[in-house]
Order: sequence, then structure tokens, then C-alpha cells
Amino acid sequence: MTTAAGHPQGLAYRADIDGLRAVAVLAVIGYHAFPGLVPGGFVGVDVFFVISGYLITSLLRDELAGSGRIRLGAFYVRRIRRLFPALALVLAACLVAGWWLLVPSDYARLGRHAAASAAFVANVAFWTDADYFAPVADTLPLLHLWSLGVEEQFYLAWPLLLVLAARLGAGLRGPTVLAGGLSLVACLLLTRKDPSAAFFLPFTRFWELLAGAWWALRTPGARAAAPPRRAFAEAAAVGGLALVLAACFAFDDQVAFPGWRALLPVAGCLLMLAAMPGAPWLRWLLSRPAVVWIGLVSYPLYLWHWPLLSFARIHATGEIGAPLRLALVALAFALAGLTWWLVERPLRRRLLARTALRVLLPAMAAVLLASLALWGLRGVESRAGEPVRAYANYGYDWRAPSREGRCSLTGASGEPAMFLPECVDPPGPAARPLVAIWGDSHAALLYPGLREAAGDRLRLAQFTRSGCRPYLSSAKPFCRESNAWVIARIAELQPEYAVLFSYWTANDYVDPAQVLRDLDETIVAMQDAGVRQVVVVGPAPRWREWLPKLLVRRYDAAPFLRVPQHLRGETLPEPGVLDRALATALAGRTGVTHVSALDRLCDLRGCLVYVDDPGELTTWDYGHLGPRASRRVADGVLDALD
Repeated sequence: MTTAAGHPQGLAYRADIDGLRAVAVLAVIGYHAFPGLVPGGFVGVDVFFVISGYLITSLLRDELAGSGRIRLGAFYVRRIRRLFPALALVLAACLVAGWWLLVPSDYARLGRHAAASAAFVANVAFWTDADYFAPVADTLPLLHLWSLGVEEQFYLAWPLLLVLAARLGAGLRGPTVLAGGLSLVACLLLTRKDPSAAFFLPFTRFWELLAGAWWALRTPGARAAAPPRRAFAEAAAVGGLALVLAACFAFDDQVAFPGWRALLPVAGCLLMLAAMPGAPWLRWLLSRPAVVWIGLVSYPLYLWHWPLLSFARIHATGEIGAPLRLALVALAFALAGLTWWLVERPLRRRLLARTALRVLLPAMAAVLLASLALWGLRGVESRAGEPVRAYANYGYDWRAPSREGRCSLTGASGEPAMFLPECVDPPGPAARPLVAIWGDSHAALLYPGLREAAGDRLRLAQFTRSGCRPYLSSAKPFCRESNAWVIARIAELQPEYAVLFSYWTANDYVDPAQVLRDLDETIVAMQDAGVRQVVVVGPAPRWREWLPKLLVRRYDAAPFLRVPQHLRGETLPEPGVLDRALATALAGRTGVTHVSALDRLCDLRGCLVYVDDPGELTTWDYGHLGPRASRRVADGVLDALD
């Protein structure tokens, strides 16, 4: 999300639009700080896209109407003066904080993301690196700058298209509707196939900015247009506000987004923009001084709030309490006010454009070069000590053993629509029982262990898709489609055994009763399909942060001579709660067996850091199984088969 549009110079100031900005930024901050209260607050991004498209296009429209041309140089100078001051300051602050708080691998990644943000291509970088709704997102301090990339890419293309349309003598509204329609269709189609790409890429987001642009171009001389009729304005105001609030509280991070759901906040924002000139109560509400002030500082407020929350979570090695989150939000407000008053205002309003550029361009160039240097130096590995230095950039090449792109699908372009025939072992000359493995990326990393443990005794069928738990009623359309295909394939194959495994406690929020209800539907369907025994593998340990980072941090705090084989108090409690609930609910159920991954990997001493060799950790991240941990859990699964 971004508030980068500001209020363009040359347009009459409207306090109510700053108030609308405040609504958007508060929604996003609510989602980031208190996701249980505002589960869909991420739609504030979409509201801001509409506002930005509306304001920037209004400015360009008036410039075309007044002089018949758009001064592109002046336009981009205004963008630099608007964006660079606060952004350069926040990026520099994050680089300094990362020196003290991040292990080298994460510090190198921060350098890469800071460089991408300084070049306004952060959305492309995060598309290749992260899922916005994944748990790891909490440890990416610059993740929120993806939207700044989308918006600036729009600003690079849109004025040029308007200039071209004006020179060709074409109307502006027709090309706007056409471009917006094509972008919306691309968004709808790509959300089904690759939600992460649809979320981050510009061409699937431009329609939201173009919706605001269309409203700015709705009539010639729109700034002087008469207010809408009172009845229409009141209805539009109520409907628009209702749509935005419905999206904020009805959606959550389990739905496929943007897709059609993004239509709600976009339509809601458009309705409020249309209604405000003729709906006094909405103008009054959005023009309250406190609300307007939040809108005025919304850009630096957005820039500051997420790094504060993210670094706090990194430092605390897990989720932080509500009082601290509230304090960090208050600190973000204070920093935003100071940034606006001491940095933004002088560089935007008090200095001549040429003087401001002499300050801003070298400052952003310095941030870019420093970020690239940190990336190239791999986060300055010498900052990590022994005997854990090897963990500074620890990783595991999981793609080949999990058969990614063939039997472990991600929804990326170029992948098969469904699982390939090779995902099912052929019968062979000897009769061997067939075991079907079904789940998400965690199940994909259990497959190598099962493959090794089964040897020639069993045939395996692997049906795993990243982000898709084996629920027939998944909230994600692409998961429902995939899971329906899997259950149909299982009915066709009729395996003797089926193993269900997943990141059951995704995002650390889990309702055991809901998990059991979702699982029950799947279990019944599998038994109806002829599966003799269903093995439900309970959740694996969920480390408070990535295990290699945790070890480096513990060594920095209290150096040790040997890497501890077990750690206590460093895992989250939710997996244990769910595992006990699964054990109780499935005990004695005919044809269903519960296997506890926690029992295989944890005991009274804590949870295993490594099995045999400290050079191979049980996981390279928060909980995906490494090779030996996978084999250890797989042995428990095979022991449970009847």
C-alpha cells in the first residue's frame, strides 16, 4: 500500500480526500498490527490505488485542458520531490537497524529489497521472493513497498499514454476503459492460476489506478462539474463505505486475492469519490481535523509502521504482544509526523525544485549503492560467529527431492495444470500397496523421507501443492480445484493408504475444531473412495523464527562451544494444542490413525535442532522438514500402517 500520490499541485485542496486516505492507511495498519480485528485490512492498498489514479489523472487532465500538453519533466520532478524524502530516510534507517538485528543471509536479502525499493521495482523482487500472506512475510521489513513499485510503474506509463492519445486526437476515456478492462481480465485470470503473481505484478493491478483515472476523466472540466443529486450522493456514500468496510472485515489472508474480491474496495472508493461533493455527512466525517492529519501523514506513516512491526517480530523471535504492537503503532505515528514536518515539507515546499533535486537524487543514489553493496557482500558474513557461521546462509535445495513443478505444484506459470502421471509409482511386477501423500509444501518435504523409508516395499503417489491444505472446502479457488482433482484421482487409484500432512497451524492462528471439521470431510471422502487407512500426521514443530537465524542469534547472546541438539522454549505452542486435539478426536476411529510429528521430533529436552549431524538441521526455515527430519517422521508413519 502507498500514499505516494499526495495532493498534486495545481488541484484545489480537498480535505475529504485526505480523510479517505486516512481510512485506507488505518485499515492496512490495523491488518498488520491486529489481523484478528481487521482481517481484510490489506484492501486499504486498493483504496489508495484508486485515489492515486484519480488525483494524478485529474492533474494531467487539467494540464492538457489548459495548455494542450503535459510537461513530463515537471511531472516526474514532482514525483521525485513527493516520494524520495521519506523513502530515502526509511530505507536508510532499515539498513542501519538490519546491521544490529539481522543475520547475514537476512541482511543480504534486506539489501536486495532496499535496492529494489530505491529503483521502484520492489513488487517484482517480492514476487520472486515471497508470498504476501505467508508467515515469512512478517520477517521482511520492506515487504510493504511492493505497492510503491506498482504505483510508480503506473506513473511511468500512464502520462506517456495520455500524451500519445492527445497527439492522435483520440478521446481519453475510451483508452482508459480499454486498458482498465484488459488489466482487470488479466487480474481475474491470473489470480486463479498464480495468486502471488496477480498480487504483485503491475499489469494485474493497473485497473485499480485506472478506475480512479476513469472517474477523473468522466466529464470534460470535471473539476467544475455540478455535485451529484442528494439522493444519489447519499446512496453512493452509504454503499461505498459499506463495501470498503465489508472487505476489511469479511476477507482474510486465506482468500484468493486480488481477483474479483478487489472489486469491492475499488467500487467502494469510487462510490465515495462520486458521493463526497453531494453528501455533507460523508464530507464532514472525512474532514475532521484528526482524520485529515492522518491523511496528510499517511505516506510516511505507511513507510514507518511495517518496518517497526517487522523488526520487533524478528528481535522477539516470534509474535509480539498486543501492548507492544500498540506502542509501535503509536511510534509510527510520531515518526510519520516528524518526517512530514522536518523532511517532507521543507524538500517539497520550501526549496526550489533544482535545490531539492541536488539533495534527493544523491541521497537515493547513496541508499541504492549501499543496498547493492550489502547484497553483494552477502550481508557481511563476518558479523556471524563460530561455530554457527555456516548457518548464516544455511539452506536446503528442496526443489529436486520434493519434485517441485511436477508433483509439488506452486501455481507458477509453466507448471502443469495438475499432477503428472509420474507422480504415481507404476505397479511393477510385484504387488505392492499404494500410499497416497496429500497436502501442501510441508507434505512435499515429507515425501523424500517416505521415499527413502518405503524402499521397494510400497508404491507412492504424491499430490502436494504449496499453500493448499487437503481440505475439499478450501477458501482458495485454485486449492478447491486441485483438491477436487486429487480426490477424484484417489477414487480412481484406490490406494490402500493415504497420508495427510500440512502446515495445519498456518499464520499461527488455529481453531482445532475447524481443522477437525475440514479434515473430517476429507477423511470421509477418502474412505468413500476406497482408502483402507487414512494417516493424519499432526503438525511439525513451528520455530519462533527460522531455525538457522535462531541459532546465530542465541550464539550472539550466549556463545556456546557445541551446537545444541535440542532447544526448549523456542517453538510456538499452537502446534501442540492442535496435535493433542487431533490425537483425542481421531483415537479409536475406524480406518484413521494419528501420527504425531511432534513426538518424533520433540521430547522433554525440547525439539531437535539436528538428528545426527549439526551440519544438517531439522529445518532450514520455520518448519519445513529437512532430509533427516523427514525420514524420522516417515518412519513413524510407516510404523503406523496396519
